[in-house]
Amino acid sequence: MLLGGAVQFVISQFYQKFATDALLLDSAIIGGIFFVSRATDAVLDPICGYLSDRFKARRIFILLGILALAGGMILAFLPSTLPFVAGHFSDGNHRTMHYALAAGGIFIVYLGVTLVYIPHYAWLSELYRREPQLPFFASRAVVENVGTILGGLSLGLLIPYQKTGGPTLVWLVAGMVIALAILSSAPLIAYRNEGTGSTAVSHSFSQSIRVIGKDGKFRLVVLMSFCNQFAATTLLAVSLYYTDYVLGNKELGVTVAVVFLLSATLFVPLWSYFSRRTSRFILWRWALAAIILAFPTLLIAQTGYSQYVIVFAVLVGGAAGAVILFVPQEVSRLTASAPQNEGLYFAAFTFVNKSAMAAAPLVIGLSLSLARYKPDERTTLASGTISALFIGLPAVAFLVSLLLLRRYVPMVDAANENPRHN
Repeated sequence: MLLGGAVQFVISQFYQKFATDALLLDSAIIGGIFFVSRATDAVLDPICGYLSDRFKARRIFILLGILALAGGMILAFLPSTLPFVAGHFSDGNHRTMHYALAAGGIFIVYLGVTLVYIPHYAWLSELYRREPQLPFFASRAVVENVGTILGGLSLGLLIPYQKTGGPTLVWLVAGMVIALAILSSAPLIAYRNEGTGSTAVSHSFSQSIRVIGKDGKFRLVVLMSFCNQFAATTLLAVSLYYTDYVLGNKELGVTVAVVFLLSATLFVPLWSYFSRRTSRFILWRWALAAIILAFPTLLIAQTGYSQYVIVFAVLVGGAAGAVILFVPQEVSRLTASAPQNEGLYFAAFTFVNKSAMAAAPLVIGLSLSLARYKPDERTTLASGTISALFIGLPAVAFLVSLLLLRRYVPMVDAANENPRHN
């Protein structure tokens, strides 16, 4: 989870702006590359989940995923070593090569996410059923967020080389991901309990898909997850644009993202603790309501108090810790009726999350293109578009998630389940 968190943060938070501002690639095309890479890779999720259930080769899947995460990250930044002068490429082939390397690197990174996250989720789900008193999902969320924070801190090294590019930037990226890949692989290799106590799936892929497709509760949960992921991805991806272009404070963007993730990490154990003493559904709703109410307060930052965005990051990040914890926990609980399909359940869950992550950069890229965004030219249209992407769009997505959650709770009660004791 350390490597996955770090790589996803750098790719989603930094790479799109790096590609438009440093490599001078078209924002709409880069947004399209993210969308196609995410969407194509998302289609592979059910296949990976099914194979993970059928063969229980989780360790191999995760190790291959770690290699893909590291290799894809390095490949995506290789364009910075290709020559360009004064914003114009010396050879038209260089521009094509930039797009090709960027697309290949981004796709391989997301393939690595599939190979790591789906079997890892399924593995935790199985362990959670054996020993429900242990905070498996809370610990996983904390460790992944620690990796994400490391990715955020690494931007302090990468951003100074954003404009100049060159081999130094690639060496920094390679050193970071290789170190984290080694750190992430070591405990996986050392751990000897494969965790394959569940019965391996015996029916076909299409039959497995039909099983989870009929689960109405699961459909609601993944719809909520789509909204949450779309909102969070948009918020983090636009933060650099917002603080730089709208607030005029370039360094603040990285700080906002790191504070957001650090706050979420610190609050996950607290949400886990309180969920053992009261209904986690009530906590879940409170957290989403708090997030939604926090967005209008960002207008304070535009009236000269730019540092308020840090306070906003603390509040929203802390509340988001509940979503990070409770959504995968709920998916795990839903797999109890079909433990042989746990990998496929989490494959569908990851598929929906990736679809949201694919949609966010596409929307951002197209919006910036329509607003005629240029990093060195300040216009009212571009400023308003970035503000709407950072404030309005995530707030609406979180609101839809809250409305879906309010619909979901009566379904739990109707099944004679007491949320207080889940």
